[in-house]
Amino acid sequence: MTIKHLICSVYFGIGLLASSGFAHAQMIATFQPLKFGTIAIRNLTDMTEITVNGNGTFTTNANTFLIEDPQRGEYHITGAPVSTAYSVTFPASVSLTGAGGNFTLDNFTTFPAILTTSAIGEATFFIGARNRSTGGVTYGDGAYNDTFNITVNY
Repeated sequence: MTIKHLICSVYFGIGLLASSGFAHAQMIATFQPLKFGTIAIRNLTDMTEITVNGNGTFTTNANTFLIEDPQRGEYHITGAPVSTAYSVTFPASVSLTGAGGNFTLDNFTTFPAILTTSAIGEATFFIGARNRSTGGVTYGDGAYNDTFNITVNY
């Protein structure tokens, strides 16, 4: 059995789109970037998959051995319109690059299901996603990262 160890994590560059009629000094702070932990792939010819849910739970397939647990992303908004529903949009997929083949990041989720700012224009939301390989590719040890924009719509 061949086991390759690698670290896979992703960090977000966050874009903000305000569609309200008022000017607000909006900010999004990253409390915890979405991370897929440290893994070993049991068999490089088979696909590996990790799903991190917005509620903090995660699953892997049988070909993925976790060395370090993944973590959902946590983000905090300030200066937004008060008591306002908002949505978060993501790219359809992102390719994570590193010292070997690429991983595909897709199936993004947010938590809680209903996103609303507080009476002082603040909110905390969590992000999850699926990270998978295609199988049949050699992966080198090291970090697999990418940055991309998400958009918060009011």
